[in-house]
Amino acid sequence: MIWVIGALALSAPMLVLVAYSVSLNEIDDVLDDGLRQTALLLADRDLTGAFPTQPAASAVPYGDTESMLVAIARRPDGVQLFSSQPDVALRFAATPGASVQTANGTSWHVFTVVQRDRVVQVAQPVAARRELARESASPLLVPLLALIAMTGGLLVFALRRGIQPLDAVNVALRQRSETSLAPLELRDVPLEMLPLVRTLNDLLIRLDTAFEMQRHFVADAAHELRSPVTALQLQVQLLERSNDLAEQAQATAELTAGIARVRHLIEQLLNLSRATTERDASAAPAFELVRLGDLVRNVVVRHSAQAEQRHIDLGASVQADALAQGNPFQLEMLLSNLVDNALRYTPPGGVIDVVVDTVEGAPTLRVIDNGPGIPAEERERVFDRFYRGQNSGGAIGSGLGLAIVKAIADRHGATLSLHAGRDGTAGLEVRVVLRAPA
Repeated sequence: MIWVIGALALSAPMLVLVAYSVSLNEIDDVLDDGLRQTALLLADRDLTGAFPTQPAASAVPYGDTESMLVAIARRPDGVQLFSSQPDVALRFAATPGASVQTANGTSWHVFTVVQRDRVVQVAQPVAARRELARESASPLLVPLLALIAMTGGLLVFALRRGIQPLDAVNVALRQRSETSLAPLELRDVPLEMLPLVRTLNDLLIRLDTAFEMQRHFVADAAHELRSPVTALQLQVQLLERSNDLAEQAQATAELTAGIARVRHLIEQLLNLSRATTERDASAAPAFELVRLGDLVRNVVVRHSAQAEQRHIDLGASVQADALAQGNPFQLEMLLSNLVDNALRYTPPGGVIDVVVDTVEGAPTLRVIDNGPGIPAEERERVFDRFYRGQNSGGAIGSGLGLAIVKAIADRHGATLSLHAGRDGTAGLEVRVVLRAPA
């Protein structure tokens, strides 16, 4: 409102200046024609003896007349025949046409007519024309200021009336608590406000969904942490009561394994939190070109010791030197979780292959094992947090590995799918089809 009224206020003097300029140009054209007509009229008159060289009485000063015209007639040799204002000494010039001269400290518009026996000059001060232009333009200023005041008043009234629905939305939002995220009513909302209210409703729905997921996540995390912490407490109590070295050694081993499980669970919770939070592109690290072959080799080497302990044949197969656009740390986390899951559920003597391939030109990561696999009816649920399948075979896990994989795949716009394992029979194949780099 301030900008609009300010623009109107600035436009008023600008319009007056434009009117002054236009009026001055028009007045110049009209008065130049008047000078020419007057000069031609005097040039056609017989001035010999008609007028005295000096007026008999004091002439009316040109400044007291509205037109302020001065007329001078001279012979071709410059001898003055007549002057309406003897105190104005215009420069004698036998050049016909319009010109501008300075005389008596004043600028004059002069029109000269040259005849065989005389030279007639009719002049008018420049200031007289400017005064006429000011008189023509200045009356516009008051109506313009009145128009600006009226427009400003109407603008204030219209804007206040127009933003009343916005104020109603503001009141409705301010009266809500932090737990009230129901969408706003669209009834009686003006058409211009509908996009904003719908965007707010969409944001409220997404916030409600995010808060609900957070509440479930915290409740599930607390539930999952309770059991291993209770087991650790029991092992500590057993160590305190036992005097048998064998029992103490067994309790210590179980306590160490329990601590490792709790640590793994906490790390998985942190990884899931990072992967979920960084789904927003503004919070995530920048993507770069990642060579998937090097990524697979590094992950396989890091898990090789664990595979040897479980007597599992873990290998890498780089069938294509594929490149993908992504975050190297997150892609490594994705692949590590897939390999770790395969190692947990594949029985001793099994085989796990980590493959880099291309599917219809898109870079693809595949982790294939010959473990128990996942039934088709469970393949949609295994990506939920803390879900453990029926074919776990007693393997101990956090139930977060595939949830982390799903979050990172979504972050990268990748397609995640589960398939039957080797030869389409036993085991499981997890396939991640990434986006090809531009």
